[in-house]
Amino acid sequence: MAEGSKYDLFIDELNALEKQIYFFIQKGAELLEANQALGNRLTLLERENDNLKKKISEIESKVSKSLFNEGNLFGTESLKLEDREALKSKISELIARIDYHLRS
Repeated sequence: MAEGSKYDLFIDELNALEKQIYFFIQKGAELLEANQALGNRLTLLERENDNLKKKISEIESKVSKSLFNEGNLFGTESLKLEDREALKSKISELIARIDYHLRS
């Protein structure tokens, strides 16, 4: 009888190991699938980020061209120094926000 119980114990341990291996294989497959989904999302976000950078550079080039061509952003109207500084500050804030969103 001792041989039978050793055999049963050995079979039980093998079954437990088989269950653990199956669990780890399932978990590995789930992690692989999640990793692939994240990789696809990363690729998509990188493309979107590149497109946004291109749009920003196009807008910046248009703005710089208009500033150089017209001499003044607002044509013949001239702004007070305080208004110009407030406008520059607001534009700097917006650029910082856009940059923050692009980096995140």
